[in-house]
Amino acid sequence: MSDTVSDTPPPRILDVTPAQYHKLPGLSPSLANTMLTSCQEIARDKYERNIEDDRVDDEEEDGDEERAVDPQKQKRLDRGDVMHALTLGVGKNIEVILSADLGKGGKYTTTRSKELRDSARAAGKIPVKEPDMIVYRRTVDAIRARLAGAGHVLDGRSEIAIEWWERSTNGPVQCRTMIDHVLLLAADGSHVAPGAPPTFAKVYELKFPDDAQPDRNERTADALGHQIAHAARLRAINALFPSLAGRIEYQFLFCEAHRPYAFWDPTPTGAFTELGSRQWLTAIDMWGRGIADGRWPGYHDDVTRRNIDLTRWRKMQEGFTVDE
Repeated sequence: MSDTVSDTPPPRILDVTPAQYHKLPGLSPSLANTMLTSCQEIARDKYERNIEDDRVDDEEEDGDEERAVDPQKQKRLDRGDVMHALTLGVGKNIEVILSADLGKGGKYTTTRSKELRDSARAAGKIPVKEPDMIVYRRTVDAIRARLAGAGHVLDGRSEIAIEWWERSTNGPVQCRTMIDHVLLLAADGSHVAPGAPPTFAKVYELKFPDDAQPDRNERTADALGHQIAHAARLRAINALFPSLAGRIEYQFLFCEAHRPYAFWDPTPTGAFTELGSRQWLTAIDMWGRGIADGRWPGYHDDVTRRNIDLTRWRKMQEGFTVDE
């Protein structure tokens, strides 16, 4: 499979919001991860209903719009989205609910506050209480200061959506991804002028877990397919700027949104990069095959899983051999 595809539209940067991005056609890293960890049927259903999302909380989202969202889960998702938007300067729209409209104890107990909250949700915005917004801004200032002190200055472009095409065994596959933050730089390290070719680039992926401890986030990254997203985003940038091959620095920023604002800023290893690339290319072939024949296999189509068994750990605990 080659890296370039002829007779297809050229790669391009899309002028879209994050909400609009998730409704665009094309294979995304999130859909690729769903295909590889769940099944093609579920990935296609998410795609057709425009409910796929690249957020850290992907594994907790059931995608069923008919079910009520748990209040604590919604609060956690909102916190991540607000921190993401304020830190990067773009993202989901925020609607501040003034303290004067809130009820006793700063709660949504007045008719006015409930109406404002619900109308914000209906408009695709995140309702945030005024006192909470003050805390969010202070937190973001502290996090940005800590990141800058470690050399991570987020002064490039945020939420960059890229569309490009990949080659599969069944023909071209339209792909898309959205990058949190990217710096396109000249040889002297300065930002390139619009339209000028960059000499190298630096990509930042920003995450706000409750705990930035490395081992925990390595496990989460594997479960959420961060290695797949890494591979797709490198290929997207290389499609736009072929001369950047081998000249892209990629850094994750796992930031805690509470004192002392601890963070972990790892770069991908060779194994992380290699696995992500293999998985992304596999997903491209799966997506291309589904488009070609109209079949999106589900769990029941897996002929190798016709029996239910004990887990490997349970077998060992009960004295069975692994192959029993």
